[in-house]
Amino acid sequence: MIAYATINDINEIDVLFGKESTFANLHYKYDCETIEMLKRNFLRPDSHYTIAKENDQFAAFCATDSDWWEPRYFFLREIFVMPAYQGQKIGEVLIKESINHGKKNEALGIVTETAFENVPMQKLCEKLGFRKWVNPQWIEGITYKLHF
Repeated sequence: MIAYATINDINEIDVLFGKESTFANLHYKYDCETIEMLKRNFLRPDSHYTIAKENDQFAAFCATDSDWWEPRYFFLREIFVMPAYQGQKIGEVLIKESINHGKKNEALGIVTETAFENVPMQKLCEKLGFRKWVNPQWIEGITYKLHF
């Protein structure tokens, strides 16, 4: 059974180091630079970081905060599900939790960005009501926005 918990200690983010996943031509691996960026944003008073585990086995991670250039929008910064746990709706649970966090904090909506190759994330965003949005500040992938 998957257990979800809010990360309260910045050092818990270190569990991500070296975790990786591949889908089609997309390969993602957590390195020191990404971990440090997550730690900086963790310190924001409105951040919401969640970890999913099965027993003590890491399964997934999600990070949301308000460090987005449009006022009152939250940014779903990271969502990562270990390959062995993909296809079990864990990502959906994590994104819904991020949406609820944004609503509780009176955001206007939530935004996320994903690679063109990340088809599973694109399908999940669309399933949850996000719509593609032309982001003038990022053209390296697809931006999705959900208005509350």
